Amino acid sequence: MIFKTNIDFILSLIKKFLPEVLVEVGFDPNVKEPGHSYGEKVEEKLAEKLVEIDSRFALPIKNKGKGRQTRKMQDITFLGNFINIKFGFDKKGQPNMVSFNRLCDKFLSGEIDAYYIISIDGKDNKVYIFNLYEHLNHTNTNLGTGQTMLKEKKFFEYFDQEKDYTITRKDVILKLKEISKKSHQSHIDLREQQEKKRQEKFDAKLQLL
Repeated sequence: MIFKTNIDFILSLIKKFLPEVLVEVGFDPNVKEPGHSYGEKVEEKLAEKLVEIDSRFALPIKNKGKGRQTRKMQDITFLGNFINIKFGFDKKGQPNMVSFNRLCDKFLSGEIDAYYIISIDGKDNKVYIFNLYEHLNHTNTNLGTGQTMLKEKKFFEYFDQEKDYTITRKDVILKLKEISKKSHQSHIDLREQQEKKRQEKFDAKLQLL
């Protein structure tokens, strides 16, 4: 867990470095889908600057022989806490946050007790940091893709950076359990509907033969 004083410290660093990072990566808000076009570059550059300025930050450890490994669960850690930096533009969509299996497994194993998102909107340079486990009601999980997504519009309408959203470990596990059950059933229902439509198309063609 990252305490409030350190949350404020991290936010101040991101806000300080963001303008120069956008210049360094040549950010152009007029290109098609600027968030996707520049997201990874901005996130990597910010992570590098944070590591350079404070030894409490660290980049993820890479395993030899497994490629570049650029898209881990975390872009950076702070005193061992996982932080995922998410850069976008005019945040009103449902971007992927993390694999749902990882979100569950890391928490249940005790490897992490929080999963922080640094959200940056390139349209107005607004920056937020929050623990995703405290806001699972504002996520959507698709077990077809295996991803948990953030419902950005509704989330940012309700989120207050100064408010304490701390919940118990039991409440997190109960919420993950509920999400898993509902998402699993939703995935089954979708597959059954798709199969039903396919069978109807087969039957319609067969009647013509």
